[in-house]
Amino acid sequence: MHFRVLYNSEDFLCVYGQLLSSAAWGITGDEFIVQPIIPSLKYMKGSVDGMMKDVDFMNSAENAGLSKPSLDMVLCPGVAVATDVDANGTETIVVEGWEELSEDTAGDIVSMLAPTTLAEKLANSIADTYYLTSEVYSESASSLGDELTERSKLWSGMLEKYSQSEECIEVYRNRLAWKMQRANPNSEEDVSLLNVEFDVTGNADVDVGCMLTLSFAIAAHPNVCSLESRERVKVQNTVVQWLTQSEVEGRTPFFDVGLDGDGQVVAVSDTGCDRDNCYFYDPDSDPGEFLNTRARKIVQYKAFEDESDYQYGHGTHVAGTIAGKRFDGEGMADGVAPGAKIAFADIGDSEGALHLPFDSQLLKTGSPQANIHSASWGSEINAYTTQARNFDQYMYDNQDFLILIAAGNSGHGDAPHTVGSPATGKNIIAVGAHHNTDSSKPRHGLGPSYIADFSSRGPTSDGRTKPDIIAPGKAVLSAGALPYVRGECDPSENPGANSKADGVLSLQGTSMATPVVSGTAAIIRQYFEQGYYPSGKKNESDIYATPTGALIKAVLMNGAQFLNGVDNGGDGVTEIKPYDNNQNFGRLALQHSIYLPGKTDVQITAWDKRAVEDQGFDILPPVTIDTSDGCAYDKLSVTLVWVEPGSSPGCRNCVLNDLDLSVELGGKTYHPNGRPGPDRVNNAERVIISGVKNGDVATIKVHGYNLIQSRQRYSLVATGCFGGVANQNFVDQCSVFECDESQSTRMAKILMAIFIPLGVLCLCGVGMFFYRRKQQEGGYPGDVETNNESSE
Repeated sequence: MHFRVLYNSEDFLCVYGQLLSSAAWGITGDEFIVQPIIPSLKYMKGSVDGMMKDVDFMNSAENAGLSKPSLDMVLCPGVAVATDVDANGTETIVVEGWEELSEDTAGDIVSMLAPTTLAEKLANSIADTYYLTSEVYSESASSLGDELTERSKLWSGMLEKYSQSEECIEVYRNRLAWKMQRANPNSEEDVSLLNVEFDVTGNADVDVGCMLTLSFAIAAHPNVCSLESRERVKVQNTVVQWLTQSEVEGRTPFFDVGLDGDGQVVAVSDTGCDRDNCYFYDPDSDPGEFLNTRARKIVQYKAFEDESDYQYGHGTHVAGTIAGKRFDGEGMADGVAPGAKIAFADIGDSEGALHLPFDSQLLKTGSPQANIHSASWGSEINAYTTQARNFDQYMYDNQDFLILIAAGNSGHGDAPHTVGSPATGKNIIAVGAHHNTDSSKPRHGLGPSYIADFSSRGPTSDGRTKPDIIAPGKAVLSAGALPYVRGECDPSENPGANSKADGVLSLQGTSMATPVVSGTAAIIRQYFEQGYYPSGKKNESDIYATPTGALIKAVLMNGAQFLNGVDNGGDGVTEIKPYDNNQNFGRLALQHSIYLPGKTDVQITAWDKRAVEDQGFDILPPVTIDTSDGCAYDKLSVTLVWVEPGSSPGCRNCVLNDLDLSVELGGKTYHPNGRPGPDRVNNAERVIISGVKNGDVATIKVHGYNLIQSRQRYSLVATGCFGGVANQNFVDQCSVFECDESQSTRMAKILMAIFIPLGVLCLCGVGMFFYRRKQQEGGYPGDVETNNESSE
């Protein structure tokens, strides 16, 4: 007998499983309640509406190429356990992902769960298993003078039309693709899953009817314990593009005005890059050791280890996320900054193992053109190491340079101190990962407002807060390496989350989040270098050719927005706070970082290469809130960043030059990073003041509190309403972050799983009371035994 726990608390345990009806009736005692799982209880909330929505959506020509609608079925505990028998008769455990089922096996499942000739069987038996489609319900409603419910009319109409005709027979025979994921018998919590993908015919009415009727037949089977419509997966970098630019699906306002990384070179160190993948292919150039700025995409390829990537390798994916761009047009996996170019440092062997050159050698890749280096790799050492020191020192010696490093994937279980070197550096940006949007996230995951459970956490060994910023790092689609295929490109349709097909690949990790921020950093550099600052419009007279790495870091971190929690799956959501070691400054948000008229929330004022003396103060020009031209943002955000010399490896107080940011407004002084006083630990500080009003004047001060040098250079950015126009992105749409209801939806499903059966049980309890009373009076036979098996 197998059971699976649905809910467990100190005084209540809810499980489901399979047992004979006679055994179920034999469970007695006031502490036990037994409820048969009827088909209507097997549907997850929203599944019926989801099926109707998915099929209609897929029949739209503009959505061709998206994943097909499908159903996921959870088989009851003990059904289809994952075992195999070898030639010697030894049973071994088979724990794998989704497996395609053979035609014969699929045929057996179809005949078992949903016969291809549904007519009489569906009409006469399955309809009666659901109260709202049964004769008992229709007769009861008629006798009471009640109208049939809309759901009853829907199901009755579907069964009557599609089970009594041959319209669905061709669909069931030729348009269903079945897959199974078997349970691990060593896991008490694991269950087997079935998935059936539905190849739509193009006739919306038939598609909806056949899919719903099929689902009803499946739900009626005793081996199926629950059923749901799988959310369509839309895993693309185009999702990451709008998610970080506008937060409204399909809108990329920075691309619209030419801000796509044009003129920027981003250095990448990783396992290798498949240079003839269509996202990097250059018919006129073969990248090599020497810099070639005329190349279409890869301007340099430094083969520290070899000259390619392994099959579906890490490096090709990372480079594609930053700047991938199909040579023949728009692709499904174009990068975050498709106008930028790549200088690649190949540090991986054919097995994907990394072999690092000297740090200075590595960081000079792309020099002098590359001012951004993206490193989606690192160690598990939480300390300030020699490498962390070298990276910090390189940024200090090269003030225009910015290094971005993956924080790591060791945060499971909310484990602290899991950010690893060199992401433990001071001057670099350590990047964590949050979920992707609903149309792109993997099954059962929460929405984009939640941090991925694997994302590594701070603090560093000396107490500095990490990671610095969070970006989308789940189900990111990018270029996929096929080193023995030339010109591999997009498949006919998008693969699912964490899947691959042809020349594209979907992966998750802080390795995927880091290039998202690196590509965005390239767009911000372009914003300054091509004269978009401060007006938001390209203007040659406003060109600022040498923005520092500190300025780019300040812009990224100043615009970051706070998230809702950490999604730990079945273990729930971990509460988080601003500036904690889960999210620190929050998620990447380009529309809160720089100004485009009518397309972003804020205007920006920036100061670069300023300096403060030891024990001295630098008071910046007053900042005045001006909403006269329509700007409606009610916050003022100010961020200070300084790049200082590398510290001694193993340092316990690694910040050498301690600057203090303070902002005075309305007679009150505000301190950074959510603290009541100065921050003595970090070299990035932010003040956010909410509820500012038109005409408010803020005074920004930088104090050189304790320096090891006579002076320290810094960069500072302020955003808010400074006379700009209002953002029009949200006039007809809601931000996917502001409207992220995934947590409440998950809780609703859990509560339904608990309380709907309890509600039915209350009714059953009343019925049982009268049944037993009648039995005592001799009205019912008491010793009837049945061998019918039902789902419990």
